[in-house]
Amino acid sequence: MNASKISAYLVVSITLLLPSTIYSQFAPPFLIKSNTGSITNIITADLNNDNLNDLIITKKFSATSLISYYLNQGGLNFGPEVTITTGNSQITNISVGDFDNNSWLDIVSIGDATNSVTLYMNTALSFSTQVLDTFNFFESDIGVTDIDNDNDLDIVAIGGTTFKVYYNNGMASFSSQTIPGPIEDFFDITINDIDADGFNDVITGGSNISVYKNNNGILSYDMVRSNQIPSTFNLLVRLVDIDSDGDKDLFSENNNSSGIRWMQNDGNGNFTNLQIIDPTAINIRSSTFEDFDNDNDLDFIIIKNFNLYLYTNDGFGNFSSPILFQDPSTIISVIESNDMNNDGLADIIWSADLSIQENNTTLSNKENLVDNELIKIYPNPSTEDLFIESPQKGILTVFNTQGQMIFKNLPVNKGVNHIKIKLEPQVYFFHIYLDTDTIIKRVLIK
Repeated sequence: MNASKISAYLVVSITLLLPSTIYSQFAPPFLIKSNTGSITNIITADLNNDNLNDLIITKKFSATSLISYYLNQGGLNFGPEVTITTGNSQITNISVGDFDNNSWLDIVSIGDATNSVTLYMNTALSFSTQVLDTFNFFESDIGVTDIDNDNDLDIVAIGGTTFKVYYNNGMASFSSQTIPGPIEDFFDITINDIDADGFNDVITGGSNISVYKNNNGILSYDMVRSNQIPSTFNLLVRLVDIDSDGDKDLFSENNNSSGIRWMQNDGNGNFTNLQIIDPTAINIRSSTFEDFDNDNDLDFIIIKNFNLYLYTNDGFGNFSSPILFQDPSTIISVIESNDMNNDGLADIIWSADLSIQENNTTLSNKENLVDNELIKIYPNPSTEDLFIESPQKGILTVFNTQGQMIFKNLPVNKGVNHIKIKLEPQVYFFHIYLDTDTIIKRVLIK
């Protein structure tokens, strides 16, 4: 195709991305506790309000500790394990939130030790127990969010074939509602706002992937959106912004646990353009998403063949080949990530042999970022005519979602540029190459 004219005039808000300059480097693992093969979950949260993320774990088949924590003492050092509750369980999942607004994070669990949803209310690290509900299940999961936007945290729980929401009155007093939908075995849950209406929606994984739309605080099964997603026994689901366009895409296992994939969100909660990331990643049950290489997009780590593999993102949802960076003698079964030493970089925590690895990325691109208000594009969505306002001259190249170059080396002048190019109706990525930065914007042509 031939480049069209560019004259001067324009305005836009922009998503900024910079090319990755260096992969994240992880320090050798630091052992927190050995012989921890019974750990089934690890989450991070600041339990004692000291501005350091602590570790909270669950175990299976342990008579001495079902849920416990390790306090972060700084410098990636952790105190001894402290038991919150005991019990004998195979499956226990947990989440955290301040349910009674006392400024201490509480814990909620679901599991087969007692077939219950249980609260552990935290006051200065003194935990009291409150059973919310009991029902029969085996596989289960639980999440915390403000479903009805009333400024307190509600609970979303799945177990067996049951899906429930527990609405909080702000003082940790809950009323429950069973959410109807297709009869299926639930396994995993992910929560986020898929259509930018200000209400968090829910997607479940299991025998099928199902979308539950939040309509002003009430969840209901969305058959249309669910049917857009090919699904048969997809036991891992995550809502994350993979292509850096500001909406939440769907990362999941492929059908019958045969690989990992993602589907693009069109901004209105519709998922299309299924892309297989790695067909050899089989039966993935634990993953974690962070910007591990500090290049302003989300990468992820999974446990594949009981080892840790990193997949780095180019900002558009194109991932590197899996990078093996941890191959211990023990079997790794669970992974989590967070900034554990307040250096702005995501560290990783894993088990068996509960260990932490510091993220030692030394090169940060943050100093070179152009203010996102200085580059503007409008209207977006558009028909054909677009305006780009730039603080300096540069070059524009246009790609489609398959990575094919549609236009290249179109000049962008300092100031307002009127861009007239003929594009078929679809999503495009505009790459604007400035002297110090590369800026990428998702543009919808109607």
